[in-house]
Amino acid sequence: MLGTVLSAMMLATLAIETIAVAAKPNVLFIMADDLNTALSGYGHPQCKTPNLDKLAKTGVSFTRAYCQYPICGPSRASIMTGQYPDKNGVLDNGGKVKKDRITLPRLFRDNGYWVGRAGKIYHLGVPGEVMGGLSASDHAPSWDYVYNLHAMESLTPGKAEDLTGEDSTSKYPELREEWKRRKPGIKKLMIPGNHQGSDQVVVETADDNRLLADGMSADRAIELLRARAVDKKPFFLGVGFLRPHAPYVAPEKDFAQYDYREMKAPSVAEYAKADIPAQANGNDMQPDRTKRRKIRRGYYGSVSYMDRMVGRVLDELDRLGLRENTIIVFVSDHGYLLGEHNAWAKSKLWEESTRVPLIISAPGQSASAVECDHFVELVDLYPTVVELAGLPADTGTQGLSLAELLNTPQAVFGRQDAFIQVEGGYGLRSGKWAYMWYSATKKYEEGFMLFDMDKDPKQIRNLAANPEYAETRERLHQRLVERKESAKNG
Repeated sequence: MLGTVLSAMMLATLAIETIAVAAKPNVLFIMADDLNTALSGYGHPQCKTPNLDKLAKTGVSFTRAYCQYPICGPSRASIMTGQYPDKNGVLDNGGKVKKDRITLPRLFRDNGYWVGRAGKIYHLGVPGEVMGGLSASDHAPSWDYVYNLHAMESLTPGKAEDLTGEDSTSKYPELREEWKRRKPGIKKLMIPGNHQGSDQVVVETADDNRLLADGMSADRAIELLRARAVDKKPFFLGVGFLRPHAPYVAPEKDFAQYDYREMKAPSVAEYAKADIPAQANGNDMQPDRTKRRKIRRGYYGSVSYMDRMVGRVLDELDRLGLRENTIIVFVSDHGYLLGEHNAWAKSKLWEESTRVPLIISAPGQSASAVECDHFVELVDLYPTVVELAGLPADTGTQGLSLAELLNTPQAVFGRQDAFIQVEGGYGLRSGKWAYMWYSATKKYEEGFMLFDMDKDPKQIRNLAANPEYAETRERLHQRLVERKESAKNG
């Protein structure tokens, strides 16, 4: 009799353990590259993103999410470590996360998950390192499996137009043959005039995912999801899309949605001002009005292609029956300036460069198809996903979990501002204010900017030197100094 009872207890315990293992939520972590808030679901009047809008209907969209550093390497490192750049030490695109750091995917790996990457999660130079098939600044201990992109990028057959740099398109056929001869994984391929992603090249291609980086990432992600549906292993899958990072390489049908003549591009005169620090100025690349509109068309077409690839991955997740037990995060590493402030890049403290789309959809969350307007930061993603998965927290992270906001988006949150940094400068978004402080260097004087975002959302009228706002400036400056010290030493 006792043996029967013990056997029954052992079987019950085993059943509970089996259920617990099966109930581990999966994680699908999707990251776009250089994507600002040009999503139709974020109110953009021209860019079309139906698949991301569909995802938002199942989750919470964070309307005031800010990156920690608006260039790829530091931003991605801060997301994966849950630490600010001054803390983890990755302050440029050449920096790498320390091998012994327990990154977000590494934490899942250490807790029995299968962990893989398809595409760009840590920094990868676009387009050169993609054309070279390199892993670049990847963090090997994070993954059980990696899929490195090896794509032609600007050299992909199609209609190519260089809108800003030295026009090298006539050399593309010759360079394409060189790309075909090279073995991947050796060194990056440089294109004369294509300045590693800052040159605004538009390439309209055939709709062939085998040729395009984002199509490759989606294809491999789908294969990996199918494998997990078979082996039943809980997974953390990072899917990194390149678009809309320049060059704007996408199928012709995605560009066909946009007529460049209808694109609303800011004029140079609109942002002409002399009362901002030199470090905040745009670059010297000032295309004419027609080219400015064509660049916008290229960017939006690339966004729409990326959106289609996100849709393919999410549709497969549904088809495989994995959706109900999968935490989905969609985020961009940082924003992008499309002529605002006469800049065509990131790396600035302006709103368009630092604010990003963030959508989270998780099993069991009570809020869906709603917006959260709290200030949140990308360092918050690490503790959020860990809490949602029920894993032990990593005490080395500096962010705050957003898990409660998925149930009650307007609940009290532990932070009332957002902190951003760039080389030589720091920024704070607090209430209706945007405050920026650039330190003095050998080349530049110390500089300050203060904008009332309610009255001046384009950040044109700098109030920093206006005595009427001296008290506000001082208050924000002290808070910025506090955030700066906490980011480095906290």
